[in-house]
Amino acid sequence: MQKFLILCLLYFYTNSINVSGEESSPRLLFVFGDSYADTGNTPPGSASAWSVPYGKFWPGTPVGRFSDGFVETDILAAALGMPSPTPYRLAQNVSISGGVNFAVGGSGVTYAYGTPPFQTQVGWFGSMVEAGVFTPEDLNRALIFVSVVGNDYATYNGSSLEGLFNLTHEVPLLIDLNLRTLYSLGARNFIVSSVSPLDCLPRITASSGYTECQKNLTIDAVIASHNLFLGNRLENITRKLENSSVLYLQQTKSMRYVLNHLSEFNLTEGLKPCCVGNCGSVDESGNPLYTVCENPETHFFWDGVHPTEAGWKAIVGLYKLPRFTWFARSLSSWFGMYVSTYS
Repeated sequence: MQKFLILCLLYFYTNSINVSGEESSPRLLFVFGDSYADTGNTPPGSASAWSVPYGKFWPGTPVGRFSDGFVETDILAAALGMPSPTPYRLAQNVSISGGVNFAVGGSGVTYAYGTPPFQTQVGWFGSMVEAGVFTPEDLNRALIFVSVVGNDYATYNGSSLEGLFNLTHEVPLLIDLNLRTLYSLGARNFIVSSVSPLDCLPRITASSGYTECQKNLTIDAVIASHNLFLGNRLENITRKLENSSVLYLQQTKSMRYVLNHLSEFNLTEGLKPCCVGNCGSVDESGNPLYTVCENPETHFFWDGVHPTEAGWKAIVGLYKLPRFTWFARSLSSWFGMYVSTYS
């Protein structure tokens, strides 16, 4: 495990695409959320991310990431010139000099798929802060990345549309409250993702043979409502919480853009995932219940929900351009302001 983590650090320091264009002093990255951000917090054997063929592209074996290689946390950290932070599950035994990743696959702000929600993850962070693991200056300079992008909606089991739309108020509210708790603990700089395009996930588009996103006015309205209400709450944070800074990543828009402009990113497969079927599962005889493509670098999606490493690189690349973020022109400009503030 130590050798694996050293290889990770070397990769990020030699392959980072620093958006600031300048050097800055050491800082920490703390990550919260779901499987788009999780880099190994689900217990081994408890999730598909620990089974073949996950990790096929990198490092060649499953390591708890829900992709063929790196996930959003890794690519975003590289774009910021930072190492991907240590998973909380390993924090007692491995250096956390670059921060800690608390995200757990399957989580949301409710109990979604039964894994620790955002609030519990914030509690883990709070315990470390109260124990004096991080100084007030560490926290003031730290970056917080939050990925709560759809599990609460995917697991909604109510029978009414009213209940579903009530959730589009509840989920942003709970994200807001958790961000305020992080602020009270000393954090000031937040990067938050909008919801993913739920109508374009392969588990939804499979019914059309992966030919088109599902045309569903209800899903469209849920996505739009969530993103608007969350945006309003994030704007309120920037207005009311002194010295806070928020970047709102327009993940819905960026993912749709990539899917509609595949050739710009050297991709050829949009809605059809590389791993088709019950990815990571086998039958009683050990035969795989899925098929895997030979070239994941040309696919946007890895499985029924998660992008490939190539997909994540395309998405994060868009954040560095105008039009794919709120409250700052781009990730590049926001991070530039951050660097100038803390240099």
